[in-house]
Amino acid sequence: MIEIIPSTIPQNLNIVRERFGKILGMAKKVQIDIVDGNYAPSKTWPFNGNQFEEMMKIVREEEKFPYIDEFVLEIDMLVLHPIEYISDFISLGAKSFVIHIDSTDHVEECIETIKSANCEIGLGVKPSGDISVIESFLPELDFVQFMGNDRVGYNGVDIDENVVEMIKNFHHSHSSVPIQIDIGVNQKTIPTLKDAGVFSFVSSSSIFNAPDVKEALTNLQSL
Repeated sequence: MIEIIPSTIPQNLNIVRERFGKILGMAKKVQIDIVDGNYAPSKTWPFNGNQFEEMMKIVREEEKFPYIDEFVLEIDMLVLHPIEYISDFISLGAKSFVIHIDSTDHVEECIETIKSANCEIGLGVKPSGDISVIESFLPELDFVQFMGNDRVGYNGVDIDENVVEMIKNFHHSHSSVPIQIDIGVNQKTIPTLKDAGVFSFVSSSSIFNAPDVKEALTNLQSL
């Protein structure tokens, strides 16, 4: 059975509460995109507005991240220099991270920081990216996340057809490496991506923009 990871690109924590509250008990892992406005043009919590103090209250355990005890929280670090923020998100309660290969020159340090906290780590690569860059890191990774489009940090983006062939080639060479995909995941694309070698599917619009969120998630999980 494939894994569907419901995701959101939150402008604030009320969006996290509202969306993930609708799927309690229906998924093991959820993902949130953290976007700084530099790696990608958009901004999310805690980078938009003055929300860092809210994050630090959670880091200091004065408050709790929404549903941190109900889901495994994965952070997709769509930021430049992610090493500056990883420790805070570990303290916040995150258990899995995606670090993008073109966001930092300190990939090894990011991996070491995350693994030393007993958290999972995947490296993200865009369709235009050079997949060979991650080769030397594969033994240390828990998965590789292919982005379905170069336009990251936005909802409702269609999949770049080139990524399917990219995944097929990678899976053929590295059949034991778990593959995850984010962007363009829906009922139409999942069967093709599954055949290409994908196991974990990160989905936002197909779940949370549906009239019946629970039904939408159940339908994706059944594919």
